[in-house]
Amino acid sequence: MEASDPPLAQVLAEANLRPQPFHREHPDELHTPSWHAASNRPIVDGKFNDPESGEVRDAGGLVFSGPPAVDIIITNIHEGSSNNIFRAQLPFRMEKLLAWILRVVGERKLQLDSLNATPYAIRVVLSHELNEGKFHEIAHEMATGVWGQQ
Repeated sequence: MEASDPPLAQVLAEANLRPQPFHREHPDELHTPSWHAASNRPIVDGKFNDPESGEVRDAGGLVFSGPPAVDIIITNIHEGSSNNIFRAQLPFRMEKLLAWILRVVGERKLQLDSLNATPYAIRVVLSHELNEGKFHEIAHEMATGVWGQQ
């Protein structure tokens, strides 16, 4: 990055990212509203309520999916493996995601330390010897493979 390049925060603010109209890409996909990452507030009609000033502002910068999207965190605690964490928010019902994740665990014969699931969160803790690349491959399959299932 050159000295004349603007700071990342300025670039993100100027990008003025806006939520796109919802169009279903999968028959089981849910509409999930966007949240403004810096303020942790929902975006409505391209705006969010700034908790510091109390003003309603145009939403720009980083956003993430909020409920009913399911927040998934996958980690591995095997002592001989790298300690990695994978996180994603997906627009599907928890039951569909959980069934898919357990299918991956079964097919790959992974050792599962623990699993916790609530309507809007799934936490998967593996205890399986995996290098960093293999962990990311498996976590990516757990989190995004459901898009290929009808």
